[in-house]
Amino acid sequence: MARKAKSTKPADATSKAPKKRLHTELENDDPNQQQTILPPEPCTPTKQTGGRSGAEVEYSAKKTRKRTSAPAPEPALRSPGLLSRSSHANTLSSRGLPPKAQKIIRENEADHQVENMLCANIPEILQQARPHDGARSELAVATSEYICADLEWRISKDPNQRVLGLRKRAKGKQPDTATSTTNDDSKLAALLNSMGIAAANEPSAELEGKLAAEFSEFQPWVFLSASSGKQNERQSYPWIQHFHLYIAHLIRHYLGSVQYGENPATASPRLLLPYKRTDTKYKGSDDDTRADIGLVSRSVGANVAMVDGSAYYNEVFAVTEVKASSGPSRAASTVDSSIDTSQLDGDAKQAFKQLFLYSRQVFAEQPDRRFMWGITICDNHIRVCILTSSGALASHEMDITTAKGRCDYIRLLVSWCLCDWHQLGFDPSVRYCEGERGNGYWEIDVPQMATGDAGMESAGSRYETQTYTITGACVAADHLFGRHTRCFVAMPKQSTGNQGKVLIKDSWSYLGRHQVQERSGELGEIAFLTKINQMVDEHPEFAGTVPRLEDGGIVRLDVNGHLAIDSVETVLGDLCRHLPKHSSDYAYTHVRLAMTPVGTRLRELRSVAELVVVISDALQAHKAVLDHCQILHRDISENNIMFTRSGNNIHGMLIDFDNAVDANAARNRSGPVCTGTLPFMSVNNLRKARVPRTAVDDMESILYLLIWLGVWGITTEHREQTRGKDRRVVNWSMDVETAIDSKCYTMSSKSNLNILLNEFYTPPVSELGSTPQAQAERTSVIKEYNFLKKLVLEMRKVIFDNPNVPDNARGTEKRPNSKPTMPISDEDFIDDMVKELGLSSILSSEGEKQEPVDSFEERANPEVARKIHEDVVRLLRACADQIRSMS
Repeated sequence: MARKAKSTKPADATSKAPKKRLHTELENDDPNQQQTILPPEPCTPTKQTGGRSGAEVEYSAKKTRKRTSAPAPEPALRSPGLLSRSSHANTLSSRGLPPKAQKIIRENEADHQVENMLCANIPEILQQARPHDGARSELAVATSEYICADLEWRISKDPNQRVLGLRKRAKGKQPDTATSTTNDDSKLAALLNSMGIAAANEPSAELEGKLAAEFSEFQPWVFLSASSGKQNERQSYPWIQHFHLYIAHLIRHYLGSVQYGENPATASPRLLLPYKRTDTKYKGSDDDTRADIGLVSRSVGANVAMVDGSAYYNEVFAVTEVKASSGPSRAASTVDSSIDTSQLDGDAKQAFKQLFLYSRQVFAEQPDRRFMWGITICDNHIRVCILTSSGALASHEMDITTAKGRCDYIRLLVSWCLCDWHQLGFDPSVRYCEGERGNGYWEIDVPQMATGDAGMESAGSRYETQTYTITGACVAADHLFGRHTRCFVAMPKQSTGNQGKVLIKDSWSYLGRHQVQERSGELGEIAFLTKINQMVDEHPEFAGTVPRLEDGGIVRLDVNGHLAIDSVETVLGDLCRHLPKHSSDYAYTHVRLAMTPVGTRLRELRSVAELVVVISDALQAHKAVLDHCQILHRDISENNIMFTRSGNNIHGMLIDFDNAVDANAARNRSGPVCTGTLPFMSVNNLRKARVPRTAVDDMESILYLLIWLGVWGITTEHREQTRGKDRRVVNWSMDVETAIDSKCYTMSSKSNLNILLNEFYTPPVSELGSTPQAQAERTSVIKEYNFLKKLVLEMRKVIFDNPNVPDNARGTEKRPNSKPTMPISDEDFIDDMVKELGLSSILSSEGEKQEPVDSFEERANPEVARKIHEDVVRLLRACADQIRSMS
């Protein structure tokens, strides 16, 4: 079992701690210091139709993402110093997009997700929060009963609702409370007494005054009717806030002295309190969206009041999106079965869309989030949503103007206050600990390597973990659905210095629901890395060009005393049948790996020459893995190639085999597959072509990567200078159809590609001054990028117009373009290398090749793919060898 963290200095539950932030290597200014390299969350492309201008759509660069740490809440709930997203300004999903374009992309994505990833009207969702422990489950039901009775008494003013000194249902006259627990007073009293709350008698006069005041604030909400007319969203905010405060007062009264056993999986009771600020931008947000109401967890002994000050995404438990209906108030829907979003009204869809936009920020800011709860309120109708890697499920409508609707929602709130930590969506194996001097730190448990087949866990293997201390921040899970990949720089607990430093990758892999050891017929990343490491042992010349797996396995949770695989199926159980059709047969499963070495990302490179060397090393690793292990990577991207530096020597490394596939299996698969990171995905990949994926798809991704880096700049300084500029490559990250159009247009001819190459980085004169030394530096930089332009043009020749492959495997879809090609300087040494390699230089080519109809698919032919793969690797290796010989 995983070792539990010891808290040597608990935080004050009722006060805010100073803002803390973990040290991150990404902020180190020393270029010689190794920094974290983080595999990106693969894009979940969305399809956008209509009103598109194809390759002509242009946007400027996105502003830097910033984040502020949150105050510390109570112990065992949320913790200070959550990992920073400071590096997000340079992630693929955001860099290159100004706020306006970012907003368009995310809103289109949210629209797509609401239509395709959400299933609504599932009442069983409310049961997901019911405590697993039998006694606490009974306590949740009993407490809900008392609170419902108190509220119905206030609404009906019926004295029969107040008996025996405790709020409960009357045995005589019963308003429509729609409760389901027994009326046996002695049983309820005995249950409460056994849980340590025998002293919770009639509320004091002070508490009664608070309850009455809270009720008077939200009373208009519970009496909302069609005659009330159209409501304003802001008018509803205080109603909703005070309703939750009313519930919190009663939970604190009844559960304030509850004593649980020593089960480590059992959390203390908690309160859910609303932020005082509404319709506000939360700290940690990377855009200008404003969340309506946020609920945060506090210990049951905390002061019941709105949480004042700034709102933080790194501590919020659930976000509430409020919408005012376009028409009069109505009764709740009477549909008894699950529905897709086509049956939701426009207000409900808009509410879910906004909720999805906020929720992606929560996943990004909270490194211990497994899944998330959310709330939508449209006038008097409440829906609760649970968001997992595989999709989102929403409850039925709970009408706050009816006793049944109120009691359903109250039961959920009480369950949230009593259930286990993992039922709220948090990960107990990632935890914050207080240090002896008040310096907090994070710990994470990594499953130790099992003895099962190919490194995967066997059915009877023991579950043991190694505890690591997190020392560095990393790119967060920046997508709402999918793998939720997070990475941490860490060291084994009790180690000193940099001894044992590892990169921990935490993600949700797409495994078959009934095939834990398989991944849709493919091996998982653990098995792939195990096989690759064996290859490196036999071929030591590839050491350091791929990660070495130190520890790893499927994460397991303690669920009511039993170890369970942490997966979407474990979270949802039988409700998995309601997931979107494309996800119903699969469930993302939580996997965690510890790997070495910890490298540096491409943005820390110092020159184009270093980039070419690193890319060449990564390509040689790619070819070795394919030739010796029959593993195809399928996700070449900026964050999946990194480097290590030792003195003046630099070496590239290919990482992240989460999207990899057995090449032999891929060759036999004809179904549509779309994997990877959107800006770098091949055209066949984007089209979901019914042909096998081959090395040509990855070589095409390398070409797009070099163009991407050439446009935005290789070094951090260069990238800062391109921020805010209009660039055509942004089309590659807009949506699938736009990316296809733009790439086909650009690669259809040299002249079209030259249009894009004209946007390669050029150092501004004003930045370098006019001194001879500055002018020489500027000339040197321009020469480097001109070399990169020539390399890109030659790679296009090798991939799309290779003279060594059949005619029908050449070309792309062409578009008319009569613009002349941009002249290329012949001062570089690439021409001689091209001749030595036996390739036909594009500089001496005349005219354009006619495009075969199915050239993209023809290049999937194994022999054609092998030839193109070899030519690209040879070209990059020749360039790298020449650069190394000159250094």
